[in-house]
Amino acid sequence: MVKLQFRIIEKTYKNGLRVYKHEEVTLNFPKELHELLRVLDDKKLEIRGYKEGNKIHLIFSEKEPTKNIPL
Repeated sequence: MVKLQFRIIEKTYKNGLRVYKHEEVTLNFPKELHELLRVLDDKKLEIRGYKEGNKIHLIFSEKEPTKNIPL
């Protein structure tokens, strides 16, 4: 079982004159999946998701390196 955690993060900037707020969502995976996910360690990932009925599918894939195209 997993639990999503929703938090509001506040950061100050401009010498404390302004506060920036954004929402953060975290998901901790159960221990049984750690070894499966270890292949993604130190990788840049893309994440996509979609809803199908009352199920939500999340898809992680390794991000393709950007190719520098000469102008």
